[in-house]
Amino acid sequence: MRTNRLRLAWPALLLFISLLLAGCNGDYLFQDRFDHPQHRWGRGSEETFTRGYEEGEYFIAVTSPDLFVWSQPGRRFDDTVVEVTARPASRDADGHFGLLCRYHAPDSFYYFGITTDGYYAILRVEDGEPQVLTGDGFLPSSHVRPRDGVYYIRAVCQGDELSLYVAGQEVATVTDDGFSRGDVGLGVGSGPASDIRVYFDNLVVTAPGEGE
Repeated sequence: MRTNRLRLAWPALLLFISLLLAGCNGDYLFQDRFDHPQHRWGRGSEETFTRGYEEGEYFIAVTSPDLFVWSQPGRRFDDTVVEVTARPASRDADGHFGLLCRYHAPDSFYYFGITTDGYYAILRVEDGEPQVLTGDGFLPSSHVRPRDGVYYIRAVCQGDELSLYVAGQEVATVTDDGFSRGDVGLGVGSGPASDIRVYFDNLVVTAPGEGE
């Protein structure tokens, strides 16, 4: 089985409203509440990480330092708005977590990552090599904060414009024309102290509207 991982040194209400609007305007593309385990998402355990389903959520746990692990459902999209709720098992976890868009093999995608201490980054990973598009490493933002221990993350991939939102607040927007289409996904990366576990729920994928 092929493993999705890289060595790197480095509000449910909102989603419910999004899903309702998507159903009304026909832009709904994909949704997963993770309450019924499916084979579309990676499951299994290795020495350095574990991923799978647990009590109606999908989780990725990384137990080795400076390791990035991801999973994708095996779909293909053009422009997308991807939303998910993310719940770190620890509020002071050493690492990052977030969303992927335009994933295509081998190991190429955009990643929208945040940390529990309020940092963010948008990266292009091409053939396993990461490049930060938002500056020099992860940057601080007052918008990257949880609500009752949960982060509401949205990634907009429209044309060559890539935007990250947390709890409805725009955190960063960059432009890049490296990838134009591909799969969506979930990602978790550990820091030097390793050990980070993140639970995901209510994944929603829609097509961008004119206001995005």
